[in-house]
Amino acid sequence: MVRLPLQCLLWGCLLTPVHPEQATACKGNQYLSGSHCCDLCPPGKKLVNDCTGITETECSPCGAGEFLDTWNRESRCHQHKYCDPNLGLQVQGTGTSTTDATCICHEGQHCSSDACESCILHSPCAPGLGVKQLATGVSDTVCEPCPVGFFSKVSSALEKCHPWTRFPESDESSGSDPHHDGGPVCCPVAVCLYQKGGQGARK
Repeated sequence: MVRLPLQCLLWGCLLTPVHPEQATACKGNQYLSGSHCCDLCPPGKKLVNDCTGITETECSPCGAGEFLDTWNRESRCHQHKYCDPNLGLQVQGTGTSTTDATCICHEGQHCSSDACESCILHSPCAPGLGVKQLATGVSDTVCEPCPVGFFSKVSSALEKCHPWTRFPESDESSGSDPHHDGGPVCCPVAVCLYQKGGQGARK
């Protein structure tokens, strides 16, 4: 009665099939599917079927207007970004099966966000302000107040503050010119007109 269970235990050990230990870590560019390490699909291709003990991973190329830019096990490719002209966008770079399309704004506009999904017009600097930094395709105009001796009389996204021009003292009394303080007259370059000795002179 005692020997029979021991014999059964012995034969059971001898007849039990030995299974390989299940893989828990795969190499780079591989993924675990069941007990198998399958190769990831390369950029530009999507996953169709996982590998098995006798077949390799099955991948398929992305279609027109689609891409995948990394090694992957995705069942679907990503759509290329659409550069909507109604939002001020135009194509900068055409997408491929491994890269997305890139968009930029039309001249005179910049991206409204880091994602650049739409564009807005460059902001102009108001009179009294000049352009400190020109706008780019991704950043707006930076304005600054015109310092003493400089002026800006237009609203512009391009013009900096212009220097005033100092020219010879006038014989006119300060009361005749509200901008004359008794010292040398100052006025915008190529704009001033002063009179001296009855003669009109343009500076």
